[in-house]
Amino acid sequence: MSSTDRALGTLGRLLLGGVALFVGLTVATVLLAVLQNLIAALLGLLVTGLLVAGVGYALYWAASAVLGSDGDENEAAEFSTATSAGTSQDEVDHAAERYTNGELTEAEFERELEDVMADDSDDLESELN
Repeated sequence: MSSTDRALGTLGRLLLGGVALFVGLTVATVLLAVLQNLIAALLGLLVTGLLVAGVGYALYWAASAVLGSDGDENEAAEFSTATSAGTSQDEVDHAAERYTNGELTEAEFERELEDVMADDSDDLESELN
């Protein structure tokens, strides 16, 4: 038995262990409290951001409904461009199928593709003007 063990005795060792346990639990409590506050702050920021975004969207929607929107004209132009692009793709697919089946020679296939591209550029110029 060491001199420290003899000097402390059983009661002293119990008190020292109790103090060490108390200090350890206090440090753990402080760390958990800091972590809890950090999580609460981050969640608060997230909720605030979502509320601001929601209110902003609601105001935008209300202003669009009251003032009207020019988006309808833009959507119509996008739709017509997409429709003409889809038609062009159909023509290219049809020419490719005919070429694959041997109905067109390579030169005829290239001529068909050039015609489709020329039609697309003409359509694009007319939409821009």
